[in-house]
Amino acid sequence: MKVKQILFVLLILVLLLTGCGEKEPPKEKYLIRFIDWDDTVLLETTLEEGEDIVPPENPTREGYTFIGWDKEFSKASQNLDIKAVYERNKYLIRFYDGSGNLIKQEEILHGEQITPPNDPVKEGYVFVGWDKQFDTAISNLDINAQFERLSYKVRFFDDKGNLLKEQQVFHGENATPPMVNDRDIEEFSHWDKSYENVKEDLDIIAVFKEKEYSIEFYDGNTKLFLDITKYKPSEEITLPIPTKEGYAFAGWFLSDISLFEVTKIDSSFRGNIKLYSRWISTTSEQLTVPEGGIEFTQIVKKPHSSGTGFVYQPKFPAGAPSTSVLQYDWASSNTKVATISSYSSISIVSAGYAVIIGTYKANPSVIYYCVIKTSADGVFKTTLEEANAPNYVTVTFKLSDTETIEKVVQKGGFVIPPTPKEKAGYVFTGWVGEKGENIYNIIQDTTFIPTYQAGSKSYAGKTVSILGDSISTYLGYIPSGFAYFYPYPTADFGDVNQTWWMQFINHYGMKLLVNNSWSGSAVAGTATSAAHKMSRLEYLNIGQIKPDVIVIFMGANDATSPYITLNQFDEAYGTMLNNIKQLCPNSEIILCKLPPLKMYEENNQSSYNQVIDKYAKMYNLTVFNFDQAFNRNENSNYLVDSAHPNKEGMNLLAQKAITDFWNVVK
Repeated sequence: MKVKQILFVLLILVLLLTGCGEKEPPKEKYLIRFIDWDDTVLLETTLEEGEDIVPPENPTREGYTFIGWDKEFSKASQNLDIKAVYERNKYLIRFYDGSGNLIKQEEILHGEQITPPNDPVKEGYVFVGWDKQFDTAISNLDINAQFERLSYKVRFFDDKGNLLKEQQVFHGENATPPMVNDRDIEEFSHWDKSYENVKEDLDIIAVFKEKEYSIEFYDGNTKLFLDITKYKPSEEITLPIPTKEGYAFAGWFLSDISLFEVTKIDSSFRGNIKLYSRWISTTSEQLTVPEGGIEFTQIVKKPHSSGTGFVYQPKFPAGAPSTSVLQYDWASSNTKVATISSYSSISIVSAGYAVIIGTYKANPSVIYYCVIKTSADGVFKTTLEEANAPNYVTVTFKLSDTETIEKVVQKGGFVIPPTPKEKAGYVFTGWVGEKGENIYNIIQDTTFIPTYQAGSKSYAGKTVSILGDSISTYLGYIPSGFAYFYPYPTADFGDVNQTWWMQFINHYGMKLLVNNSWSGSAVAGTATSAAHKMSRLEYLNIGQIKPDVIVIFMGANDATSPYITLNQFDEAYGTMLNNIKQLCPNSEIILCKLPPLKMYEENNQSSYNQVIDKYAKMYNLTVFNFDQAFNRNENSNYLVDSAHPNKEGMNLLAQKAITDFWNVVK
């Protein structure tokens, strides 16, 4: 306790002694100011002498960089105004061409005007400005040029000024031309200027050239190398006339089944053409008879066992081991002239000569033969000498008082007449021989004269195609592979010109292009031969050669088929006509109604003819009223069987066609 008291007393004494000493004088004070570039006071403070001067945070100034103060300072020793010192910023300004290439670079002080380079140029593009806005420098800048790609209007026209296509095309790119359809006798050749690497607005015009087609000439399957190999529709080319030893040239034809003789190539032709020569032998092919053979005594025309029509058969001589025709094998030396059946019935194919042979089956060394002559008059026994003698005649066609055409014709055969001259105000109505001859079964030199009748619309020279069934067939005049009925032994005619369709064609001076007839065919159904199918209808043409007139005589087999209904026939008939119009848009169409055949009942015939009438009215088509050609109760007189006309039946159909067509041409 005493120690604490002593320490307290001593402390009091020390304090008393200190308080009684001399006081120090006060220190000087100074005003320190930090001032910015615009005299703004950044910091103002009063410090005693010796105190540390502490500056404010570094000031900022837009476009400038603070670099310090205008005076040195450390401790306060006087009043001070200390000013901030700045340095003006510099900026790197770079201009690029838009593809990364530097086109201008410079350093500019803050606030100075930025001057761009000249507008850059880029092929195929137009300069539209820079990618950044700029005026005065306020920072580093990379400025890129901006471009818009140039595009051009490209228009394609045909050569008549019709716009085919218009499009915008970028510079240097290719335009896409339109498809250009060929015309009737012209084909697209090229464009009058390039549409590639476009660098300006373009009007491009299609250039056409006349179509050029090939012509090939044949003698059978042998190609002939003649001077003419090509043609253009605008050109008229007279065809060459070849020569062949032992033959007279009979003309150029579009096929071996066509009767359209081509004498010149003109604007009516289109497409590549193959022409086939026909010849008349002026030195007869020498027929031979079997060595040791025995001659038939005659050719007999006798009634057919059916009671309808006739057949031609050879007659055995006395002493024959058998007169049963089934005991013999039968053959013809020339099936292009005549065929012979296993029952020895001879069918005429064309006018000419042939040898028919019967070989006895039990003893093949026993052979019978006969030299025959065929013509529109029938089949006759003749001699080998006659058959092997020159058998041609000369036919003259009098086109006018000053112009004639001569043709060589096989004796007993037919001639393909030339196209008659047009006669204003008249219609050609057939060629008549000076002695009343027809153009078939010509047996002597003769002259044919054209006949005319007052009328307004001549069809002379127009081509005709037939679409039919067996009633309109004839072997050698229908496409290969098509079934046929004619020539038929009991039909009592042996020349294609005796058919209803050739009588009609010849009467008006027209030309058979193609006979597209198929025995047994119907309009409806699924068979290959069905007439509504485009594959069948294509046979109406030869290549690109289309008929001027199409005559349709179809429906008889539809009317009797248990598999085809009337509705199916109706639908198929419409399809057939639509397909024909698509295939041959410029062809005139004629429809034939069904005649009163035995093969169908009268009410059935009437129903099917109503369908034909319906389409005739729908499309305003000419109709041959074959339903009026003959009476049903007399049809046995005009038919070979239940369906096929004989010679007289053909004549009645032909006359009806000729009469009904007169309403068109008169």
